[in-house]
Amino acid sequence: MEHDEPAVLMTTDDLVRHLRMSRVTIWRRRAAGSFPKPCKFPGGQLRWKRNDIDNWVAKLPTHDPVAPVPPPPSPLESVLFRLNRCGIPKGC
Repeated sequence: MEHDEPAVLMTTDDLVRHLRMSRVTIWRRRAAGSFPKPCKFPGGQLRWKRNDIDNWVAKLPTHDPVAPVPPPPSPLESVLFRLNRCGIPKGC
C-alpha cells in the first residue's frame, strides 16, 4: 500500500520568504484572484500548499507582456533625438 506524501503547508511568513514578495502584494493578488487559494483552518488560520505555490510560480510569465522591450531606435531617430536635445528646432 502506497502512502502519499503529506502536503507541506506554508504560512504567510513562509510565502514572504519563499517568494520574496511583500505581505501586501500577496494579499492584493489573493483579493484579485490571481494567487492560489489557501486552506482555512479553525480559528481563521490560513495555510497554502507548497505544491500549489510551486505550480503557480511555474506558470508565471517570464517577461512583462504589458511593457515589452521597445526596439532600438533607427539611425535617423537617433540623430533626430540628439539634434533635438541640442536645442535645434524640428522644422529646420
